[in-house]
Amino acid sequence: MPKRQVLIPLAVYDRVQSRLETSPHEFDVLRWSSSEITWPDGSLVAASDYKPEVGWIPIDLMFAGDFVSFVDSLLEPGTVQWVQSCLAGGDAPPLQKILSAGVRLSNSDSPNAGVAEYTMAAVMNVVHGWPQRSQDQKTARWAQKGWTEINGGTWLVVGFGSIGGEIAKRARPFGVEIIGARRTRVEDDRADRMVTMEELGDVLPSADVVIIACPLTDATRGLVDKEFLNQMKASSILVNVSRGPVVDTGDLLEALDSTGPGRAILDVFETEPLEPLSALWSHHSVTLTSHIAGAGSGITRRGDDVFIEQLNAYLEGRELRLEI
Repeated sequence: MPKRQVLIPLAVYDRVQSRLETSPHEFDVLRWSSSEITWPDGSLVAASDYKPEVGWIPIDLMFAGDFVSFVDSLLEPGTVQWVQSCLAGGDAPPLQKILSAGVRLSNSDSPNAGVAEYTMAAVMNVVHGWPQRSQDQKTARWAQKGWTEINGGTWLVVGFGSIGGEIAKRARPFGVEIIGARRTRVEDDRADRMVTMEELGDVLPSADVVIIACPLTDATRGLVDKEFLNQMKASSILVNVSRGPVVDTGDLLEALDSTGPGRAILDVFETEPLEPLSALWSHHSVTLTSHIAGAGSGITRRGDDVFIEQLNAYLEGRELRLEI
């Protein structure tokens, strides 16, 4: 009987080779590149032998720009049954293509620690006024002024899942009160208080930082609109590390120029890459980055671990904890 086939990018093979070779399960590894598909010994895989059952989308594919072509190659023979992604969600068009083909798909929690660290760094950058400090250094200006502590503040995390938990782990030791919001009422020791999404209006006025970390769904698309923003403190900070369409950009720009919030930290946008003419680039109250919140140095190692863990679970017929 032919062995089950696992398709992985050639660029990551050396990194996980020993872990694949010492697996207790029987399978063949196919190494994918944009020009060819090879066996581990370097020989070409004949078209008649190309029948991948499992595929892995590591973060390396995203950085190399090979995401779409890999997915197309993976789906072409119609044999794939399950795919492990490196992303935290499943809304990316290539992933939607996988799901539309009836293939099982697992997302990843490997970006989460990086997103949490990014959130901490970005908020601290704003409240400490580091851009002005850097400018003072460049101009040899000796400026002594106070700054806002996050100690004693309240952070509201909208979509309190694994990312929200990672943020809470880092913020609470600084003396931050964490309020988590989810669709249904749950108890969660990672937060000081939990509310439902219907109760956001009760807690938005008291939040110093509002972090959007929910998945993009029909219910969350446009969630942060004029009504939402008008309930925020004039001095508060909005952070979006989820998906761009959760925030209505027009309403946000209007709010920043009127009632508040006072600042917005954005890593995701309705259209990506962000259009060069977007008003967000130059707005004095906006700090933005190019969808890199989860791209910390540990994402590769964590992503490898998730793949090996989930591959073993799949081959053993066990539940996949990250399946969409």
